[in-house]
Amino acid sequence: MNFKLSALTALIAASVATAATTTITPYEVAEIEGIMEDAKTHLFSYMLLVASGKFSMSDLPAGVVDVAMAVLNNDAGYTSLYTEVDFAGVSSMVTQLPWYSSRLLPEINSLYSKELASSTLL
Repeated sequence: MNFKLSALTALIAASVATAATTTITPYEVAEIEGIMEDAKTHLFSYMLLVASGKFSMSDLPAGVVDVAMAVLNNDAGYTSLYTEVDFAGVSSMVTQLPWYSSRLLPEINSLYSKELASSTLL
């Protein structure tokens, strides 16, 4: 195994281990759900963004592609993949999207309100 591959493997393993030990907050759930809904509704906008070169699939945080594929395939267990998502990366990426303020933020806030209403406090 060459050095680059070893380093990449170690980085991925560390990322997954960190994601797996982190508690997922209601806001993070709302954020990923909002992105998935927006991507399903406005897929062409995302495709244009990639085609323009302003965004690359390699820019996606860890775990996002797996969740997206499960959502697109109507896999009811897609939420089990949330433990693999780099939510800090998602939060950073989402604010860079051109339609963040106009489309995503209102959707995320709406979903967040629903998440808070449905969550139980200990």
